[in-house]
Amino acid sequence: MTATALAPTAAPAADVPVAPAIPFRRRALAVSTVVGGLLTAAGFAATEWESGTDKLSYLDSLVVDPLRSQVAAVLLHFGYCALVPMLLVLAIMTRRTWRVAGNVGLALSMLGALSLPGLLVTDFYDMAIRQNLPADQAVAVSDAAQALPLGVLISGPMIMLTFVGMILLSVAAWRAGFFHWTAALLVVVANVLPMVAPVGALPNIAMGACLGLFMVLVGVAGLRMTDQEWVSGTRGAGR
Repeated sequence: MTATALAPTAAPAADVPVAPAIPFRRRALAVSTVVGGLLTAAGFAATEWESGTDKLSYLDSLVVDPLRSQVAAVLLHFGYCALVPMLLVLAIMTRRTWRVAGNVGLALSMLGALSLPGLLVTDFYDMAIRQNLPADQAVAVSDAAQALPLGVLISGPMIMLTFVGMILLSVAAWRAGFFHWTAALLVVVANVLPMVAPVGALPNIAMGACLGLFMVLVGVAGLRMTDQEWVSGTRGAGR
């Protein structure tokens, strides 16, 4: 089988009516995704990363430079807010082709994407805890907060599902002809890096760069779509 046969086939252009609001909404979602990707990469770069895997190392890293830690948290908060428009852009790309995979990817991603921005507020609380309590008490309080049973609904497993859904959505968007499959590798690398190099600034900054670049690529792909492609989900419509 040739490489041409494996590539997604563009559907014939369709003359689809475009509502007046569509151009603005398409650009707004795409630009938000690009800006969010840049903020996410900047937030990872600005973070003062811990030198160990224990809780005290994390708490100590927050108070090395409190202003820098606050700036990083704000950048990441607004960067993560753009995950939702990014998922919507990918979902719109898959509304016609590979829509089942697109729907599953969106369902897996959405809850974690909605939760991630809010998790950054814990940086402020953990910083204040470390600044005002002895080390052992600060660790105990932070651990107690994470041990609350319902906290799992807005943390680890949900976040992992988000990345799985992002990969599935990007593959579906590739099959629909709007995205390149290699971009999904950025999400894979972003997930693997913390496993092979759990501490240190360089792997964490690289992780943020991969995630941020993925978001930028999704946003650019959305900007390159025509309004008729956006409405119809058909590659080549309006060209």
